Amino acid sequence: MSTNEQLSQMELIELANKCVYCGYCSICPTYQEKNWEYYHPRGILELIKLYSDPKYKSQAEDYLFDAVFACTMCKACEDICVVNLPLLAMWEQIRHEAFIRGRWNKTLLDLYNRVKDTHNIYGLKPKDRIKWLEDLDGSVKQRIRKKSKIAIFFGCRASYEKSLQKVSISLMKLFKHAGENFTILKEDEWCCGSPIFLGGGIEVGRSIAEHNFTALKNKGVKTLIVSCAEGYHTFKTIYPKILGEKWDIEVKHVSEFILELLQKGKIKFERGVTKKVTYKDPCKLARFEGIIEQPRLILNKIKGINFEELSSNKAEALCCGGGGLLDITNHKLAMRVNDKLMKEIAFSEAKIVVTSCPICQKLIEEGAKRNNINIETKDLVELIAELLAI
Repeated sequence: MSTNEQLSQMELIELANKCVYCGYCSICPTYQEKNWEYYHPRGILELIKLYSDPKYKSQAEDYLFDAVFACTMCKACEDICVVNLPLLAMWEQIRHEAFIRGRWNKTLLDLYNRVKDTHNIYGLKPKDRIKWLEDLDGSVKQRIRKKSKIAIFFGCRASYEKSLQKVSISLMKLFKHAGENFTILKEDEWCCGSPIFLGGGIEVGRSIAEHNFTALKNKGVKTLIVSCAEGYHTFKTIYPKILGEKWDIEVKHVSEFILELLQKGKIKFERGVTKKVTYKDPCKLARFEGIIEQPRLILNKIKGINFEELSSNKAEALCCGGGGLLDITNHKLAMRVNDKLMKEIAFSEAKIVVTSCPICQKLIEEGAKRNNINIETKDLVELIAELLAI
């Protein structure tokens, strides 16, 4: 099933009818909080069947649209489905249906228009995307080439959000420290399109993908390094479906790249970590893309590290609450989902939480303040830069 392929109404109904009501998908974080059947994946499937019946369409649509936008799109339900239903593709189609029927809420529509008009999620000027470059010294900037086989894609959050710009700066310093040349798209870097695809805005998403692909090809890029989990999934899985065979760029998550540098001896940790460390698996990395062991192999190379897994980890990790645009469409519900994760973090007694997702990082920081948990939250790249003393 692909973002580029639309399911027919008949296909949606046929898929919905395959549900065997086993109840395994009760693990859904939204259902766990709401405890109403229509938020349950099997409940959504029933709503799809009702929505497809002209007699019940008008009665079902409010519940259906509410339920699919209350989903964190974490993929836990799909991974456990005993009949292998493509649940997220079905939810995306209903979200698209909500869009064409003018049923997106104002907050989501505002986000859509910001990305469409300014090519970033904040609605800020494209030229300000790389303003943070001014803070870098010349030795780092010298590694930037007009054309290169390797490019870094920073993403909206690590470009515009002050607290996350240190991830972009750390990543560039890492390249310089390893003696690697690279290129960046600067103002030609547009939002990867993840929030557009998640919302169901397929055509605008396709235009974004076309632009970023052309910009990368014009730079001679063969390999794209991405630190953001959402961005990595978008480039790795969605772009090939949207663009087809012409998408010929290798996509690597930064953890894959760092691990290669360590294995080749191009970087070596100069410092250790004395505080207890845990790792939060982003849904888009662990469940969607199988990036599970790479961050752990890196962390376990740190001198004297005291690492402890969260109770829910790897492919069974809890969602942070921000997935599927939930933090935008229903912040209160996102915080309720997040509180469960924060209980696990508190139980671990770790003092540093490492992740590779700016959404996870933001919500964990918020959750720590809300729950009075004394903990540092760091992106993997940020931690590595500190350990390399760069």
